[in-house]
Amino acid sequence: MSYRTYGFILNSNVLFNISNRKLILYQEEGSALPFSIKIVSLNDTQSRLLSFLLHNRSDDIIDKDTIMKNVWDDFSLSSSSQRLWQSINDLRKKLSAVGVEEDIIINVHGSGYRIDESKVLLLHIS
Repeated sequence: MSYRTYGFILNSNVLFNISNRKLILYQEEGSALPFSIKIVSLNDTQSRLLSFLLHNRSDDIIDKDTIMKNVWDDFSLSSSSQRLWQSINDLRKKLSAVGVEEDIIINVHGSGYRIDESKVLLLHIS
């Protein structure tokens, strides 16, 4: 049986749906409503960036050049360290909007980034 990645669960209550480029927060407990949902949309680049980082979360450091190649260059887009930094910051803000701590993406000064693996669960579909 063949599996493909559907998305990821972040912080146990946020779904990153790769194909729809959405972050979906679902809450059941501690809410005034019995069930509440908050949805944040990602653009193509933000979605590719988050997906690439999460797929490579087991790496100690995800090198900046590797990220730029896989997120920008391979899609005939212009990459730069500044563009990567800005995209990471924008992505952190969107993650924060659905309750994911910004430190899920960890900056390794001068080298690249890491993902806090303890906050990530991979979802497959067959």
